[in-house]
Amino acid sequence: MKKIIALLFTIILFTNALGQTDKNGNPIFNSVSKNEISVGNSLLIGNYYTLKNNIENKLSSVFVDENPSLNQIELAATNLPSEFFILTKESHMVVMIVLQHSPERNFMVMEMKTNKQSVYPCNLEGDITEYRANEIIDNKYDSTSTIKNNKLLFNEKELEIISNKEIEKAVLNLIKNEKLDKKKPSDIFLASNSQIKSYIVSASKEGGDLDFFTEIKGKEYDAVQIKQGVFTTNQGIALYKWGRACYEIGLNEVDDAYETYSEFKGKEINQRDKEYIKMGFFKELEK
Repeated sequence: MKKIIALLFTIILFTNALGQTDKNGNPIFNSVSKNEISVGNSLLIGNYYTLKNNIENKLSSVFVDENPSLNQIELAATNLPSEFFILTKESHMVVMIVLQHSPERNFMVMEMKTNKQSVYPCNLEGDITEYRANEIIDNKYDSTSTIKNNKLLFNEKELEIISNKEIEKAVLNLIKNEKLDKKKPSDIFLASNSQIKSYIVSASKEGGDLDFFTEIKGKEYDAVQIKQGVFTTNQGIALYKWGRACYEIGLNEVDDAYETYSEFKGKEINQRDKEYIKMGFFKELEK
């Protein structure tokens, strides 16, 4: 648990460096892991800052509006940081690299052992990253949006796409040129997705840090009021808390939470349980 907390603290530290904090000073900018690349004896983990669960989420530091307009979505999609990378050595964090787009495109790098920050120029050309362009299509923000000839048609504009390969190549060149892989690793352990799942299963057992279930045995289906005129059951609340904890600890997708809960219970998860876990994962009762 201490290792997980250390990782979360580091993400908080780095996010503060980027100025991504909410009105209470809490850094919240949701992201998902995308890929892993071997760099010599190091591992580069690529991550993506999503639009969904950020710009329309009041708990996010980059909240725009619960129903953002196409102009607001376009501005967020092209100006907010899109990708960040974590270079690790033997599962210990070495540096974090963030691709920033505004006020100018550059790479911000933090050495995790010393917290030293540096900014490097970035010569990538284009208007929007590939992950962002695909997310805009997937989320159906604009029913007329299409991707053709490496361009995203969105909000009656053509936006040139910066490919994932171009970004990865630029990051790998930065690591090579600045010898970032030669930096000393920090004491901060970065757990893999499988390690996080194993921890959650273990911590969910009786007496564990994520055991929200033992205390409600025998009264799982007693009614509980969660908001004025809104009721659920103790079991629903327990699953909500468990789903929220999965997200906070670092599970990548809600489907990972479903899979982990099934492993914990030793059986297939039912649809009702999925609904409560999903609500907790996306903090739907707190919006």
